[in-house]
Amino acid sequence: MSIRKEISEDNELYLWMNGKLIYKRWLNLGYSKVFDKMAYGRDTFVSIITDEDGKNRHRKKIFINGEFCETQLDFWDKYTEEIDKESAKNFGKNLDAFNDAITAQGPGYPGDSVIEIIGTEKLTKIFGKENFNFIIDLLTKANFVDLIIEKTTE
Repeated sequence: MSIRKEISEDNELYLWMNGKLIYKRWLNLGYSKVFDKMAYGRDTFVSIITDEDGKNRHRKKIFINGEFCETQLDFWDKYTEEIDKESAKNFGKNLDAFNDAITAQGPGYPGDSVIEIIGTEKLTKIFGKENFNFIIDLLTKANFVDLIIEKTTE
């Protein structure tokens, strides 16, 4: 499955799956449109995919906009708002806890999910380049996560 994301000069987010436009979000205005309802569940926050065994899986959509984060805690609060409440309750809201969540399915485990992160330049400033790259590397290596991340101009 090929997923491609683009943010236009007009601050519009486009999401393509296998070359087909499935989603558009007007980032300045805060609203969006789903073009391919077959790619999503009824609440549009669950992606339905077919795995290698031919079974349909429901993947939760987790969206984090770093532009609205002023501190690391803001990021962790946005993350825990998106995951299972029981798992979020015991999550430590730091890099060590996140490492445990992703590598050992500890508190804060997102489950089978599509995680989209935008505002990455601001998050890099908040966490520092090494720590933010650690977060991205963990999510990239996790086989239960499809990561969609905004490209930076670096």
